[in-house]
Amino acid sequence: MCKLFVTDADGSLLDSNNKISEANINAINELREKGVIYTIATGRMFSSILPYALELRVNAPVICFNGALIKDIYTKKVYYYNPIQPDDAIEVIDVLKSSGYQVNLYIDDKLVVEEMNERVEWYLSFNTVEVDAVGDLAEYIKNTGKGTAKIYAIGDIKNPAPVDPEVYDKLSKIVSVSTSGGGHLELNAKGVSKGNALKTLANMYNIKRELVAAVGDNLNDLSMIEYAGFGIAMANAPELVKIKADFVTKSNNEDGIAFAINRIFAKQQIMAV
Repeated sequence: MCKLFVTDADGSLLDSNNKISEANINAINELREKGVIYTIATGRMFSSILPYALELRVNAPVICFNGALIKDIYTKKVYYYNPIQPDDAIEVIDVLKSSGYQVNLYIDDKLVVEEMNERVEWYLSFNTVEVDAVGDLAEYIKNTGKGTAKIYAIGDIKNPAPVDPEVYDKLSKIVSVSTSGGGHLELNAKGVSKGNALKTLANMYNIKRELVAAVGDNLNDLSMIEYAGFGIAMANAPELVKIKADFVTKSNNEDGIAFAINRIFAKQQIMAV
């Protein structure tokens, strides 16, 4: 039986054109009609995932910023928020800039950058969000005293490369470090993860983890795949994610969410009753 079904967005729910297929929409609608609670857990900011969540008529708060925020799309009520604190953010920004990364901050549900450039434009090509170019980011944080929900560090978009171990070591002493692919880094406050946020959401509904299913395609999804009673990896996921999952569905360009729902939930009769 499943009572709570949660999917990642990019690389899972969304295809390569950032669209939700009709098959996925129909399968999720049927899932919800059977009494299952459905929502999205994403690294994206709230305003970026909102149109998709509204399209799917999620019936639980969404998880954003890799677990830093749990927020209701209808009432806008915030159930959980754990940002990177200003001092930690300033320290992380210094490490990232000295290592050649483009630094994206997320403050007051806006994208905050130092200046518009090629890597920011690349990011905006698949995220329709409000952006502020504020100059020196460390100075901006000092002046505003605001933390950031997440830091997204964009590497070389033309020649992606794995993170340098020394850089990873420096960052992991300050924040939680994960990746959503392409050699880019997703940084959150210590203790923040999709898995912990999913646990919080399940507890809100008094749902045991054995009755939770989660789908993802990348390393930032690993914690929720491991937390869920039934973890599902996309076919386009790295091998580490697939190994940790209970089932591997089709890719995000092959209606993988619908395949998981139809083949696993229906045929194995673990739908909520």
